[in-house]
Amino acid sequence: MADLVRASSLVNVPELIAAHGGDPDALIAEAGVDPAVVGDFNRFISYTALCAVVGRAAEELDVTDFGLRVSRVQSLEMLGPIAVLARNADTVEAALLGVIKYLHTYSPAIKAELHTRPRESQFTFTITVRQLPYRSQMVELALGVILDMFELLTDPNFRPNRITFRHSRISPLDVYIDRFRCAVHFDADENSVIFPTGLLSRGIEGVDDQAHALASRYLGEQHRHLDIDEHVYELLDKLIPLGQGNLVDVAHALTVHPRVLQRRLAEAGSSFEGLLDEWRQNLVTGLLASSDLSLGEVARQVGYSDQSTLTRSCRRWFGQPPLAVRRRLRAGGDSAMPTPL
Repeated sequence: MADLVRASSLVNVPELIAAHGGDPDALIAEAGVDPAVVGDFNRFISYTALCAVVGRAAEELDVTDFGLRVSRVQSLEMLGPIAVLARNADTVEAALLGVIKYLHTYSPAIKAELHTRPRESQFTFTITVRQLPYRSQMVELALGVILDMFELLTDPNFRPNRITFRHSRISPLDVYIDRFRCAVHFDADENSVIFPTGLLSRGIEGVDDQAHALASRYLGEQHRHLDIDEHVYELLDKLIPLGQGNLVDVAHALTVHPRVLQRRLAEAGSSFEGLLDEWRQNLVTGLLASSDLSLGEVARQVGYSDQSTLTRSCRRWFGQPPLAVRRRLRAGGDSAMPTPL
């Protein structure tokens, strides 16, 4: 899945870093993000880079709940037209399903699901990028924003039945109780907000049908564009192990001319070369972290003709050769992942 997110995901983050005595421009630039794009919904940045900004801020400022603090200064509005669609849906359930359907237009690196049961229902959140740095910080940030979404759609005094996190606790328990105002469980099966099922049928006040229609039309178009990225990723998974996977191979599999594929990718804000490089980076990271394959075999798995190409790519991505990347990943810890340059 594409390691991308809208630059609006960093809205108000520089101000929060500065409020805690940090240098926001330096932290953002170190993660490979141009500070000038912060808050711009029309620009994409790497989701891994976003995680690096939030996680490094937590470490350098010694604020273990930095992700939760970010969630207090952000809102559903950073999702742009997805927020418009949700606020103007007929019911809470329709709003949640709209968010789920179009969330990948904000970031293909994350997904949400709704599991309904007779008495309680569960809204889950998952980051699909493998070997992500500071994953726990980003999950806590996301669930804080999801809580605010429920408050917006239902009642400012909304309280979940409980919150669950897949990771272990990284801050004092009272920090979580203060933020979520309910029981919070760690080392769970899902990252989720659990709430009474009866809320799903509740109507939303002040709905603007025209705004909903406009947002739906816009998101439908974005959905069509971003789908091409996902198709390319899926085909790379299938073709590269067969010794294929170049632009012509992928275009042929999609039954389009290579120039047409390049144009569609450009319309979606990406390129074949960029997606292929990103796909290789993600797979190399996973293989170095979790397998004992030789470096030559890792190189072959991602379609490189020799190990030296893998070495050059690792230096370009992480500033380190493959063995150093493997050692760092094997060292463990939420922040063991080398940050892309």
